[in-house]
Parts: sequence; C-alpha cells; structure tokens
Amino acid sequence: MSNNRELFEQLIQTFERADLPYCILAGYDEYPERIPSDIDFMIHPSWIDRLPNLIAETGAAVEAGLVQFLQHETTATYFVLARLQGATITYLHPDSSSDYRRRGKLWLNAEKILQHRRRHANGFWVPSPADAFAYYLIKKLDKGNLGPEQTAQLTARYAEDPRGCARALLTLLPKFEAGIIQTAVCTPTYFHETNWSAVWADVIEDLPRLRRALHAKAEPVPLIKRIQHTMTNLQRILARCRQPTGLRIVFLGPDGSGKSTVINAVTQQLSQAFRQVEYRHLRPGKLPQGVSKNAAHADDPHGRQQRGQLGSIAKLLYFWGSYQIGSLIWLYPRYLRSTLVIFDRYYQDLLADPTRYRYSASIKLARLLGRWLPQPDLVFILDAPAEVLQSRKQEVPFAESARQRNAYRALASEFRQAHVIDTNKPLDQVVATVLSHTIVFLERRATKRLGLTTTKMAFNLCKH
Repeated sequence: MSNNRELFEQLIQTFERADLPYCILAGYDEYPERIPSDIDFMIHPSWIDRLPNLIAETGAAVEAGLVQFLQHETTATYFVLARLQGATITYLHPDSSSDYRRRGKLWLNAEKILQHRRRHANGFWVPSPADAFAYYLIKKLDKGNLGPEQTAQLTARYAEDPRGCARALLTLLPKFEAGIIQTAVCTPTYFHETNWSAVWADVIEDLPRLRRALHAKAEPVPLIKRIQHTMTNLQRILARCRQPTGLRIVFLGPDGSGKSTVINAVTQQLSQAFRQVEYRHLRPGKLPQGVSKNAAHADDPHGRQQRGQLGSIAKLLYFWGSYQIGSLIWLYPRYLRSTLVIFDRYYQDLLADPTRYRYSASIKLARLLGRWLPQPDLVFILDAPAEVLQSRKQEVPFAESARQRNAYRALASEFRQAHVIDTNKPLDQVVATVLSHTIVFLERRATKRLGLTTTKMAFNLCKH
C-alpha cells in the first residue's frame, strides 16, 4: 500500500464515520491505486464549517499534518496534508467545494448533485455519470484545458450514461456547440496520438468559442445575488491579504556548511505544499542591471578591497532599501499567491561576514536597520565544525571559518523563528530535521488560522 493511498483511505474513513454528505467529482477511475493530483470533491453546504476539523482529524490519524489551506472560491477550499517519513514527504491534496462556482456563476448545486450520487466500486461516493460529465466539462472548457487525459475522462463518463450526458450537454451549450462535443465523445478511439488528434481536432480548435457559448448559456445570476457574491469574494480576498499562504525560508551559514545541497533537497520535498517555488540569492526581487553583483558571488569573497566608512554606510542604506522595496513589490505578491520563496543568504548575512560585503562601518547600525526589515517565516542556520567547513571549501583560512561559525550561530537571536541545524550529519538526517521544523510551522499556522487545536502531528515532529 502506498503512503498516498493510505492517506486517501483514511480521508474516506473519516468522512464515512462522520456521515459527511460528499462525493468525489473527477479523476476517481484509478483511486485509490493512483492519485496523481488534487482530489476534487463536493460536500453539502451545511458542512463547510466542520470540514477543516475532519481534514485535520484525518491527518492526525496517520501522523500527517494539515499544512495548508487556500480558499480559492467563495465556496471552495483547497487543503494540503503532509506526512514526513525520514527525508520524504507524502502529500494528499483534498480540494473541496459546496455549490460549484466559477467566475461568479453558480454552475452546479451541491444538494442536487448529492441526491444522485452513487457508490463507486472501491467504496467511496461519486456523482451520477451525467453530473460528473457536466462538472468536468464545465471545468475544462472554462480553463481551456483539454488533452488526452481530460478527454478520456469525458468519454468514459459519457459511455456510462449517453442519454443523461446528452441532456447535460444541451443544458450547458447551444445545440450546435453541444453537437461538436457529442461527436467527439461518441467516436470510438483508443487515444492513440494520431487518432486522438483527429477525433478532438474540432473541439480543440473551437475551445474559445465553446467557452464563450458555455458562459452565454449559463443561468443569469440575479443582481442581488451578484452583489452578495461580490462582497463575499471581497472578504475572501481581504482575508488572504491579511493571512498570505506563501512561505519565506532563509538559509544562512558559512561557506562549506552545505547550503546549496540542503536547499535543493528541501525545495524538492516542499514544492507540493505550494502553488509555485521561487529561489533568490541574498535579496528579494530583481536588481537593476549593473548592480546585481556583489562580493557574495566572488570566488575570493575576502579578497576585494574594503570600502571606507562613508562608502560602507551608503552601500548599507542601498542594501537595506533594496530589501524594503523588494519585499513590498516583489516578495509580498508572491507570498499572497501561495509561493514558497527560498533565500540563500539574507540581509543579516552581512552581520556575520561583513568583509564579504566590503563593509567596514558600524555593525550596530547594520543590526539596527535589520530589525526594521520584514522577518522571514523560518530561518535555518547551517552549522558545522571549522574542520568540516575547511574540508568542503577553503576560500577562507581556518581561523576565519571558526570565527564565521560562531558569528552565524549568534545570528539566531536576530530572528523570531530561527533553528541552528547541524550539517555534520548524513544529508537525509539534515533534510529531515529542516523539513520537520517546516511542517510543524505550517501546521501550527494553518490550525491557528482555522481556529483548530494543533494536532498531535506537531508534537510528534517536535520530538523528531
């Protein structure tokens, strides 16, 4: 049994035990053997407030954490469950909706869909073939996304109930446009690439027109309902602005501490908890051409001539200002869009190694300014004995490696959430420790925002 399958089966068990009215909307043909993407499911609107507890309960039962939730529509929320085993994270992505809404329009009513649900052969609830066909067709036409995998699902649903699906087609689209879809789903094909292209060519070519026809035929939303939905959606957007769902992680440490190796491994494991991943060296955002290079990129970081007092202060102010501006116009928008932003070095790196930045002015001034910068969510200070640092890189003398090690360790006091990580261990252990701290942080943040009690997942990982 795969870990992914175990998480899914526990989710279904939790739903069934709670007597939750639900059905999995799409992609279920290979469940639970293969779960390659999000689990789209619908619940009765009366259960919206109770659903987060059920998701968290599912995670607690299998030592997984509820690490992320995104309300991407007024009636739809995307959750992420993550279970750490060694240095590997297994994910499950339940994506819930009550009434199915997209772009301010009500496409499917949950109560009607749930009235006609049926038991899948593998034990969970799914919609009637016609409802599943309608849901998937609306979703894919609206996104303009139809490929062999998507059309295979439409064809499979249509084959289960041709009459019901034909009626659904005529409800969603005018007769001519419905005929284009019907011709494709009724044509026998084994989805060989050549056959698929021939069968679905007209549909793919007409996707923009089909999308327009879909929206034109949608039931008009009364003005008062549109206003209510607009206000509710505005509240959702404001809530996201107050509580962004991205994550900012900073890695610090002397040369030879293993930052690049650890960052690569951690990024690979965490990527499925976020919509996007961005990597930055030192600063947020992109700098004007001609000023992006600094001593931190030099092969000989301590070999360049130091600036004088005035030059150092001027450079410090520019450096500090680039963080303020970059955080506002580059970092914050990504933080809102559920992006994992990983920094290799950050402003406080200057405090531990001013020579690298050709800085010779007051460290107290640099530290004071640093306290007026946006704080990362998590900071990992990678630590190893000077002998180990020298065995990996010899860009500075042994004495300097020893000094830097102590200076970087001291940086932990500059941040709210800093962890010193011993990298003089096998890579898997180092990565597992970083991941455990990250998952605990994400779970505590998610459960606090949802008003839930932190599950035993965080407790177990803290003992890790």
